[in-house]
Amino acid sequence: MAHQDPIEHDHLGTGHIAVDDATNDNDSALGVDSWDEDDTKSLSSSVLKYTWENGRRYHAYRDGSYWGPNDERQLDTEDFMHSMFLTILDGRLYLAPIPKNPQKVLDVGCGTGIWTIEFAQQHESAEVIGVDLSPVQPSMVPMNVKFEVDDVNLEWTYPRDSFDFIHIRMLTGSINSWPDFHRKVLDHLTLGGWVEQVELSVKTKSDDGTVTPDMPFSKWEHVFTVAGEQMGKTFMACEIAADSMRQAGFQNVNELRLKLPIGRWPRHETLKIWGTWCRAFLADGLEGFGLRMMTSVLGWTYEETQAFLADMKRHLMDPKIHGYVEM
Repeated sequence: MAHQDPIEHDHLGTGHIAVDDATNDNDSALGVDSWDEDDTKSLSSSVLKYTWENGRRYHAYRDGSYWGPNDERQLDTEDFMHSMFLTILDGRLYLAPIPKNPQKVLDVGCGTGIWTIEFAQQHESAEVIGVDLSPVQPSMVPMNVKFEVDDVNLEWTYPRDSFDFIHIRMLTGSINSWPDFHRKVLDHLTLGGWVEQVELSVKTKSDDGTVTPDMPFSKWEHVFTVAGEQMGKTFMACEIAADSMRQAGFQNVNELRLKLPIGRWPRHETLKIWGTWCRAFLADGLEGFGLRMMTSVLGWTYEETQAFLADMKRHLMDPKIHGYVEM
């Protein structure tokens, strides 16, 4: 992640997280526990046909290129994730020191298009292109927004040296070769342009030993390690992003690595809020993240998968486990 100005709480999430022994894990500063997936507005349906597996809908274009579903439930989860990232980044859409009036911006793997639209609203000078495998974005958008369906692993058809800013978020498990991908990104940036990538790790850790190898978190990490190897697309983007950029030839590569607690166990109030968001996001997204990996790729039965996901959720909700994931 390239950045110039630190976030307001730049000391948070980078060191040991103190535990609040008095936490009542049922309270919520955000009211996230009452959040309902129907609260997010439904996005426009696509004219393309879709693939259905185990009751979840997946994109049709280059089926199998991306592991996650694209149904309304997953779109709501992605919009919730966007709100979580905004909270953690003090309301900012990005940290890169881009020009005040960018002219052309690319949002790679734009998902629901929420970041694309909000960036365009904040930067009326820019033509903002959002690209994704699924055409699930809304049809009513600002005049300076355009959405395209494409696979970014293929050759890019955009003119070289054309984008002031390229934004990448949560493409883990989607890219054939991260260094090769970032070489394409570099080729399509203007001189002095910026790229920013935001990823979440699939590894759950703790600083006090409350996350142990016998917990389902270890199997969760193993699932994505093995599935990534079989698919040829690593799920360790969070761990290798900065080095991949350097391998591609980028200069001035800055990495900000934050610990996102799972739950309200931290002593610091801001970290409690982060943890509330993170736990709700992970618990809601577990099936969408893991279902296809476990069934279609690794050969688990649907029943085995659901039993494991239920065990994962129980551990995510346990306030005695002081786990976190890195962003």
